[in-house]
Amino acid sequence: MYLKDTAMIPCPDPYHCPSHLETLTLIDQLFVYKEKTLEESLVEGCCGIKSNNRYEVKDAIGNKVFTILEDNDCCNRTYCAAARSFIMNVFNDSNQEIIRLVRPFVCNCCKNELEVQSPPGVAIGHVRQNCHVCLPKFTVENERGQPAFKIAGPCVACSFCTDENFELVSLNGEEIDRPFGKIVKLFSSSGPNAGADFVLRFPRNLDVKMKATLLGACILIDSVYYENKQQPLPFLLCQCCLR
Repeated sequence: MYLKDTAMIPCPDPYHCPSHLETLTLIDQLFVYKEKTLEESLVEGCCGIKSNNRYEVKDAIGNKVFTILEDNDCCNRTYCAAARSFIMNVFNDSNQEIIRLVRPFVCNCCKNELEVQSPPGVAIGHVRQNCHVCLPKFTVENERGQPAFKIAGPCVACSFCTDENFELVSLNGEEIDRPFGKIVKLFSSSGPNAGADFVLRFPRNLDVKMKATLLGACILIDSVYYENKQQPLPFLLCQCCLR
């Protein structure tokens, strides 16, 4: 594992991390499941009206770690598509909100960004998209806005339903072929985590703030590249748009 950049230095004492993030201390994998009811799928498919996103996050043996709930309005979800703003509230198993993911609205589709807060209101990391002709590229920053490492993804437009790797690489790019972790978009899976949409893999001793920021990066990647791939053009106005 190649942790050369200053902001990538692992947590110096894993037993004295922020109390609200202690769940992440010994974890090196997270599995993310996107949840949607049949009714929500029918409404979205027939009317183009999207519901708030919900995710469940589990560890490698299938234990639930977090629940993620989107807090958004109908018009923003339905008509702003991949450029929409959102707030995602991340709850632990005691139903306490311990992480908040905040994404502002963007006019430039290549300038997506997200702030990770923990506890809510206190920034611990940022994810910023880097412009590229066809490849997804992001920079992960610490709470002070200092670049920590990069995320290099595949050409999503050329994918053919095979697992897609968004690799965690150093800032200098010299080790682009030697990633120290990855976010994987799964199209097929088996075992205790069958049905997962994403899997995150990272060093176990990585700073827990960076682990939480990677979870935010996963949600941003889903929103930008996968959520609206087959979304139909909405033709019904929701009630909130008529007010």
